[in-house]
Amino acid sequence: MESHYSAKSTKVKTTVLFEKNLLKEIDQFNPFQTRKEFLDQACKTYLRELRRRLIDEQLAKACSEAGDEDRSVNEEWEPITLEGWK
Repeated sequence: MESHYSAKSTKVKTTVLFEKNLLKEIDQFNPFQTRKEFLDQACKTYLRELRRRLIDEQLAKACSEAGDEDRSVNEEWEPITLEGWK
């Protein structure tokens, strides 16, 4: 899946409020040099996961619809197909 971001993306400053305990946990486990890097990567990872889920849901829906169509066609043609076997 291709990234929607590039190294030259325009940056926008924003303010975000976090629960104190969440920020402590971020600081405790942050493998990056800054919180900004951690939050940037965390957001990108979560968005990638959400996009993947959406694709999976769309695929499941398409497969279900195809299965419904297959059953419908089978019901239509099965009696004709079985005529030669009787």
